[in-house]
Amino acid sequence: MTTTIVHPSIENLQQFSDSFDIEKLLQSEGILPWLLANGWNYDDESCLIANIVDESTSLDEVWESDEFDFKALPDELKEKLNQIMREKLSSQI
Repeated sequence: MTTTIVHPSIENLQQFSDSFDIEKLLQSEGILPWLLANGWNYDDESCLIANIVDESTSLDEVWESDEFDFKALPDELKEKLNQIMREKLSSQI
């Protein structure tokens, strides 16, 4: 199964306009806009995941986090998160 990752945009973040200023969200350096644009819910879990990813210095550090058991995520979400992290990193180069 192939997972397509999209870049955050006004269109794919519009559903969160009640929770966020979309323009400010798009200017964020963090991974939360990427998670939301790719189908994650805005909840405590996604915010925790975003914080861990944003504070980590490597993909290995994310997967080995003591704050959240990333290995317990369903395989589909693990793959999606891995692809989002790689896509976000490549877009910053």
